[in-house]
Amino acid sequence: MIREIKQLTGSGFDKLRKPIFFLVFDSLFHMVNYMMMFFVILDLIKNQFSYEKILIYTVIMVVAFIVRNIVIRIGYTGIQEQGARVIEKMRITLGDHLRTLNLGYFNKNSIGNISNIMTNDLQDFEQVITHTTSDLIKTLILSVYLLIITFFINPMLGLIQLLVVAAAVPIIILGSKKGARIGAVKKEVMNDVISRMVEYMKGIQVFKSHNLTGEKFKRLEKSFDDLKRESIRTEIAMAPYVLIFQMITDILSPVLLIISTSEFITGSIGKIEYFSFIVISIALTNILRGFSTQYAMLRYLKLASDKLIHVYNEKAVGYKTDEPDFKNYDIQFSDVSFEYEKDEGTLKNISFFSPHCTTTALIGPSGSGKTTITSLIARFWDTNKGKITIGGQDIRDINPDSLLKHISMIFQEVYLLNDTVENNIKLGNPQATYEEVVQAAKLSRCHDFILQMDQGYKTVIGEGGSTLSGGEKQRISIARALLKDAPVILLDEATASLDADNEHEIRKALKKVTANKTVVVIAHRLNTIKDADQIIVLNEGRIEEAGSHAELMKNHKRYFNMFTEMENAQSFSL
Repeated sequence: MIREIKQLTGSGFDKLRKPIFFLVFDSLFHMVNYMMMFFVILDLIKNQFSYEKILIYTVIMVVAFIVRNIVIRIGYTGIQEQGARVIEKMRITLGDHLRTLNLGYFNKNSIGNISNIMTNDLQDFEQVITHTTSDLIKTLILSVYLLIITFFINPMLGLIQLLVVAAAVPIIILGSKKGARIGAVKKEVMNDVISRMVEYMKGIQVFKSHNLTGEKFKRLEKSFDDLKRESIRTEIAMAPYVLIFQMITDILSPVLLIISTSEFITGSIGKIEYFSFIVISIALTNILRGFSTQYAMLRYLKLASDKLIHVYNEKAVGYKTDEPDFKNYDIQFSDVSFEYEKDEGTLKNISFFSPHCTTTALIGPSGSGKTTITSLIARFWDTNKGKITIGGQDIRDINPDSLLKHISMIFQEVYLLNDTVENNIKLGNPQATYEEVVQAAKLSRCHDFILQMDQGYKTVIGEGGSTLSGGEKQRISIARALLKDAPVILLDEATASLDADNEHEIRKALKKVTANKTVVVIAHRLNTIKDADQIIVLNEGRIEEAGSHAELMKNHKRYFNMFTEMENAQSFSL
């Protein structure tokens, strides 16, 4: 476990040494009471017991108590302080590491699993470094210390005591392994519970409309039942092993008492050794009882460290250049193939060129690869074959964070923070001034409705923008893009699901955003991209045809059929 702690804490591990040393040093003072008990028994045997000696022993115990409290305070305060700092740093580094992973990791891991890692697993690991590890080390040191003293008293009694302990330890190890296996299942169930809770809260409007709230939402209820069952199983799994271990250690004292008494009667050991052995045996039994629960807890908490290490071992998206020097913002796809899962073939040998300051529209049926193309440009994924360049530079060589500084993305699904309107717009440029935020809002046609809010730009909007309409959220997302002023715009046509008034306003705002930019737009309404410099028609991951609106209409292929059907639908009337 020390190896895992060192691996996860990095440079913070050295700062944990001092407080752990103090907590371990406390174990020596823990033995003072037993030592004083031994000296009292020794004085009684030698008829040297007196009030003066009792006073001395009492003073020693009081001093030991004071020193022990000082040591515990230094050690405990230190381990808590350093532990909190280590976990704080780990939360940041873990979040930064997750940010460097491609979207494949998030597709394979539920929001419940990721949330559980960032909260419960980190909390469990904090428990490991602030409590469990130091307590277990203290217990082991005291146990070894007492066993060594027993050997000095009588080698045979020491060997018997060691054999009994050696016979009991494998039982608790087996129990801990079983508890860890069941605990792993419990953690998986906890992931599901968190996912279902997020699902329930995000979809509460839908569930209410279908009368599926409360107990009627069976998915959430089932996950709670599963968690209850696995929590009970985890606790019960360890109980028989801990009980057997404690029974063996409890039997240790009376068994050794009989053997040591026999040795005393035969004269093999004297009175002092006899009573010393009894005191040590009682102390060892109490310490071993604590070891059983500490070790079981450590094995369970180790599951958290294993999961954290697994996340850190996930390979980050690689790059060669931190800050690219783009001469222009031409986008080139060269024989690009990509698949989310093996043999899926989402994109197949895609090649096209989108010149600087032009608009390329992507159209095609659902699942044809439109969104995948924009995700590859933003480097949320890397290609399986071929390459994508911007300004002639392979984007796989560019730091993803630096690449995204040059890209603005506007999609249908807008997510807003539970923060002020101003701060939501400033996501596009955190260093922007208030005046720049207002100017972006005016250009994106959202300044007027913002002023009508209770506190204007300082109004806090609900998480996800729950207090705003779809059109209002879209215009705020456009204000973000305006404030960022990136040279490349990736646009999943933001007007596809809006009413006519909002659509008109947002189209005017989009013209401001896309002016003199390299634009790649996913089109849902063909009449919105008639003026695009290039229209690419996708089907089953391949390019079927490409060209301007006029050129594609002359081809009389898929685009011609789609556009004709759209016009017929618009002119149709009952």
